[in-house]
Amino acid sequence: MAHLRSTTLLLAAISMLAGCVMFERPPAALVCDPALVGRWIPLPGSPQDKVPLGRDDYADVDATCHVRLRDTERRDEPGFDALGFEIDGERYIALGFDELEGLFATGKTAPPTPKGIPADAVTLLKYRIRDDTLQIAMLDTVAIMQRVQQGTLKARETDASTYLFEGEPEQLRELLRRHPDLFDAFDGSDKTLRMRRAKDGASS
Repeated sequence: MAHLRSTTLLLAAISMLAGCVMFERPPAALVCDPALVGRWIPLPGSPQDKVPLGRDDYADVDATCHVRLRDTERRDEPGFDALGFEIDGERYIALGFDELEGLFATGKTAPPTPKGIPADAVTLLKYRIRDDTLQIAMLDTVAIMQRVQQGTLKARETDASTYLFEGEPEQLRELLRRHPDLFDAFDGSDKTLRMRRAKDGASS
């Protein structure tokens, strides 16, 4: 699938999927994190290299946290908004259906919301920035599904491959506080995406 090359550039990698985990609504008000603003270039050895990525591809994030994916093999520049929130020092990006459509770079209008999923539903990415390196951890979808099926985690199964965490924002924030293991670990995980901040607008 050619459009996956662009998908993997910044918030790449919500492989949607062998399954999907959504939250009924954003757990907190969504804002732009100024730390994300700039140009980001994939680091060698990051999982997105398996796609693979072109060496001249990158992602531009403007002052409103609108992301433009730059793929040397495409004339268009698919984009999406990378808005998020912070809870107890942990930072997250929330992606609704419109954002996912831009992330996957299909160039199409987002399809209707799947049956059983609220229009405001989002999926989450967890991220951190250290020494100009952006690390992005995805929800551990397989582990979440197993825990829900075992009854150790509560979520509604909307279909055979989609699980929905329900509740008011404060309840969803508490879920994130109590279960940091919903996400892949940053260090030592071959699933963690890594990008470096370009200097002076350079693309390499």
